[in-house]
Amino acid sequence: MATETSTNGDRSADEGRAGIVSNAKWYVLSYPLVWLVGIFLVPLGMLVVFSFWINVPGGQYEAGFTIENYTRFLTSNLYLGQLWLTIEVSIVTAFVSLLLGYPLAYYLAQVNRPRLRSVLLLAIVSSLWVTYVIRAYAWQVILASGGILSSVGVATGFLSEHQSFYPSYSAMIVGMVYVFLPFMILTLYSSIRNIDGELLEASKNLGAGPVMTFRRVTLPLSKNGIISGTALVFILALGAYVIPRLLGSSSERTLPVLIERQIMSESNYPFGAAMSIGLIIVVLAFLLALVRFTNATAASLGGGEGISTDKRSDESASNSAGSNDDAAGFLRGIASAAASLGLVRAVNRVASVGKPLVTSVDPNVRESILWVALRLYVAAVMVFIIAPLGVITAVSFTPEKFLTFPPGGISFQWYVEFFTDSSWLLALGTSLEIAASAALLSTTIGGTLAFALDRFDYRWGTLIGTLGVIPILLPPVIIGVAFLVFFLQIGIAGSRIGIIVAHGIFYAPFPFILISQGLSEIDRTYEEAAMNLGASPLRTIRTITYPLLRANVISGALFAFILSLNEYIIAWLLSLFLVETIPIHIYNQLRYSYPPTIAAASVVFIALTIVVMTAIDRMSGGIWE
Repeated sequence: MATETSTNGDRSADEGRAGIVSNAKWYVLSYPLVWLVGIFLVPLGMLVVFSFWINVPGGQYEAGFTIENYTRFLTSNLYLGQLWLTIEVSIVTAFVSLLLGYPLAYYLAQVNRPRLRSVLLLAIVSSLWVTYVIRAYAWQVILASGGILSSVGVATGFLSEHQSFYPSYSAMIVGMVYVFLPFMILTLYSSIRNIDGELLEASKNLGAGPVMTFRRVTLPLSKNGIISGTALVFILALGAYVIPRLLGSSSERTLPVLIERQIMSESNYPFGAAMSIGLIIVVLAFLLALVRFTNATAASLGGGEGISTDKRSDESASNSAGSNDDAAGFLRGIASAAASLGLVRAVNRVASVGKPLVTSVDPNVRESILWVALRLYVAAVMVFIIAPLGVITAVSFTPEKFLTFPPGGISFQWYVEFFTDSSWLLALGTSLEIAASAALLSTTIGGTLAFALDRFDYRWGTLIGTLGVIPILLPPVIIGVAFLVFFLQIGIAGSRIGIIVAHGIFYAPFPFILISQGLSEIDRTYEEAAMNLGASPLRTIRTITYPLLRANVISGALFAFILSLNEYIIAWLLSLFLVETIPIHIYNQLRYSYPPTIAAASVVFIALTIVVMTAIDRMSGGIWE
């Protein structure tokens, strides 16, 4: 009887373990889905609901259903004009970034000095992660009345007296290009770097020079990178808040600036939600058009996969051909528009004049001239990327009480003030606490989702994977407003935990992408050998899988850490004036005064960013390669 009972107990235990194993795919997936569906999609849904609520003057609102908010938004010349301004600025930013970024990306892919390439890439990436507030502040220093540009203009005689070049439309465009150019460069570099070198060699062996090889081989094969980079910069520029706010004039407020004003100044949450939905619709419309004409995916913009135009199966090939025809039609439309503006005629005239001059030069001399010109161009773009941060560093050592460039001497008093002022230290401690917690949350969400999709098959796997990168594609101001609406209902608005949750979800795509790449490169035979020797699945993950993924996991966590550390608008919206991080503290200082302590704090953050990015590069064995 005892034996029978024991046997039944063992059978029940085996059946229980089998149930756990068979349901493991759902247990693993449930954790990231709780965050991405329950804590990410729910606030977005609430944002839609809030947009139909009724605003009550005096900063109140009540549940109900009205289309007044949308009517006000869609019938007001002011708001429609600012919506178009937002789209226009994003288009111009993407176009200028493409023109500036492609030659530099091409040089990085072609240069045969790995150390030089690594240094340039590290400089580009490090500037990418410095908070928008600091970068906007750098351009304020350059464009101010007593700044570099004004001083050079007076010294050279171009200006009769000092003048400020901001706030203005041109200053806003310069700042936007400066902020988003690294995204374009890195996307284009990845695309050009992946071109098969044998195709380039074949072109040269057939007698094509560097110009023809570039025009006939490199440029067509890098069109996916051009599409991805342009789309990514356009979407990111749509949601920009800090640069338009600090460098644009009062008549050139983009939609994110107006949304923030409705929420924080007017306390009109329903109207702010309606404007947010309008901005989301613009982003979604652009993504749908992108998918329709280029066969791109949201994952390709997030870095998860490339834009596909070639398929193995005949059916997919025909679909791809259709997609390419659509893309060709789209490009023909752009060409027609350019022709109608006389641009094509102008380019042809320049080409007809310049062609005899070019062909009369010896090919070897011509190639040397082109390569030297490319190097000079790269040097100029790198100065554009690095110089503003260098200006802040120089200003941080000024002995004077106001921002001046060049500084009248060298003094460390502002660094002493930064590390002894309780308000700065409190903001620094808050930033580090939020960033560390958000990095942990991002890594667990992204890592678990990556592991689930890599090891198990799901019916909606593609959709789930897209959900993993969607947060980073939405404008930060929308994320901030959505979470604010949600957190106000559950009572955690104005707290550190709210900012940690929002940052953790918003930056989860970075660990997700990096860990997914690491999992795809793991040799599964090591794990199979461990399990054949009796190791349980959890022990195999702990002793085999994680050590092989350690660099990817840590890199993903550091990415999330440095991004959270430098993020402003989400933290500002969720803080409700009760939580102050370093970016918020810097921004508040910029609104009322310009003490050089801001420069010292900025340099500390720049140094911290460079240290973290260098650590990522070292641990990953050259992640930028």
